[in-house]
Amino acid sequence: MRIACAIVALAACGDRQSSDTDGGGDSPPAVSGWSMGADVARGAIQETAAVAIAGKIYVLGGIDAARTTVRYVQIYDTATNAWSDGPDLPRALHHANAVTDGTTIYVLGALAPNFDAIGDAYSWNPATDAQWSTLMAMPAGRERGAAVAGVIDGKFYIAGGFRTLQASDLLDVYDPAANSWAPLAPLPAIRDHACGGAINGAMIFAGGRTVQTNSPRPDVWSYNPAVDVWTPQAPMPTGRGGMGCGVIAGKLYTAGGEGNGADPSGVFPNVEAFDPAANAWSTLDPMANPKHGVGGAVWNGALYLCGGASMEGFGAIAATDIFRP
Repeated sequence: MRIACAIVALAACGDRQSSDTDGGGDSPPAVSGWSMGADVARGAIQETAAVAIAGKIYVLGGIDAARTTVRYVQIYDTATNAWSDGPDLPRALHHANAVTDGTTIYVLGALAPNFDAIGDAYSWNPATDAQWSTLMAMPAGRERGAAVAGVIDGKFYIAGGFRTLQASDLLDVYDPAANSWAPLAPLPAIRDHACGGAINGAMIFAGGRTVQTNSPRPDVWSYNPAVDVWTPQAPMPTGRGGMGCGVIAGKLYTAGGEGNGADPSGVFPNVEAFDPAANAWSTLDPMANPKHGVGGAVWNGALYLCGGASMEGFGAIAATDIFRP
């Protein structure tokens, strides 16, 4: 998202909750490379978060084609290639920091419609809960969205992010058992709109930017929670912000992003994978449909990118792109 152009008040959508299935069809073929799933049922959406549980991809909030921030929870069934609705989020938000422990979805900070950082925290177990529950909010002064989130030993780590007109170097850990937050060693530099996740007990933080889309960075760091230390890693071949990404078989796969001055769309087609065990990157075939502003979720060895934007800044689309290494 081009933050400089987007600091405007956006109206929130109205309530809508149902379990109706919208669209669908046969599941996409399980082939290596890129394939397409059913378009997002409610239409174009960008700046989402996404998590995967039990074969379903949960797409949380975002900004639609009318530039309205939404409360939607949209659910893509990877087996049936069909969409349905979950309970709306407690408020309209985008750029949420979302994680799952495998059964429950956690939203831990986000951006409000006017791009102010909010520390709201919620949880929802799709198997047992009818609605979202409210958790302990992020500590005052540490609220943010567009951060990297990961789960290590049952605790949720939130790194970097966007804090109302500024990038952040903050790292916090949320303990769901205690419903409490604690600050940890900051990133070596401020970053927002990065990609990453937990791999083999460490947090990988890759790329990102410093607010503006024309400030992409290739830096990569690894965080060891046992000693509370960040360590530099091999930089990205193509520094980007706003990527979709996910961890598959111990590697971090990054796709798309924005800030590409060499293309009129401003969007990167690049697909690159980081192997922490080798501290090395590999370059893969580019995306056929480049995009940014999309939360990635992994299920059964595939990365799902539902929605996103095909133009730098606003340019929401409804396409569901699926990548299998």
